[in-house]
Amino acid sequence: MTEHPHILFCENPIDFNKIDEDFEDQFISAKENGFETLLFNFEDLTSANRFLSSTKRIKPSDKLLNVIYRGWMLTPEQYSILYNDLLSKNYKLINTVEEYQNCHYLPESLKFISSRTPKTVFEKFDNETSIDKLLEESKIFGQKSVIVKDYVKSEKHDWETACFVADASKIDNFKKTIKKLIELRGKYLNEGIVVREFIELNYLTIHSKSGMPLTEEYRLFFCNKKLVGIYDYWEEGEYKRNKPDTTEFEEIAKQIESNFFSMDIARQKNGELIIIELGDGQVAGLPDKTNRNEFYKQIRNCCC
Repeated sequence: MTEHPHILFCENPIDFNKIDEDFEDQFISAKENGFETLLFNFEDLTSANRFLSSTKRIKPSDKLLNVIYRGWMLTPEQYSILYNDLLSKNYKLINTVEEYQNCHYLPESLKFISSRTPKTVFEKFDNETSIDKLLEESKIFGQKSVIVKDYVKSEKHDWETACFVADASKIDNFKKTIKKLIELRGKYLNEGIVVREFIELNYLTIHSKSGMPLTEEYRLFFCNKKLVGIYDYWEEGEYKRNKPDTTEFEEIAKQIESNFFSMDIARQKNGELIIIELGDGQVAGLPDKTNRNEFYKQIRNCCC
């Protein structure tokens, strides 16, 4: 195994010899911190008939090398293709396919965080019957407010029409919100629908474009069970408090079956902290204010 893992980024979709411009700053920081970098074609991987050629410009290694992917989200199926394709060339991604799914899909994450996250029900989406099943399961919320999302993402910037339900007992409005979520997610809908109890969080401000409420939230990254860093989640709004104590979340992280993942936490109005969700660290975005150089320095310290 190499002492310093490689970092895998997405190619520029037009110029294959260059990095995708959305990750250029991270590419530079990774190289400045001593990582070797690899590029693959994201468009090929996510294509129905070109997925086997996505890594064609990556030459096989003569020894097994560790790799961390940093790029766009992948379905578990796409990640599996990438994982096995790279392994055939002697590159091993930091998370197995199962470990990727553990933190990428919220229902898979619940076994690790259920005691510290809002009450949640979910249902795989196939057709209208799936919605009816989900609504039946959601009766446990009574008249409480809930939010809806798919297994990975919400449409939180369409807060009033495709995310927030003020009263879960009002079935017609509830169903309308779920259908709007499905419509907006379209072909990008991840597996199924999740309904979660809405918890009052410490308010920051209103998003300048979407009008959704922004609350005191933080994104933590863990690599090999070690805390990489804790970052303000939102660019807008004033974080008036010091960063929260992460001791209890570091203990929870030790039980999570993943080598590289993110953990989003938030402060409730009563001051207590809860876990919002986990994410695979390879596809979890860096909040805007994150110091990229410091992030990759800490990744190197945790991996090597």
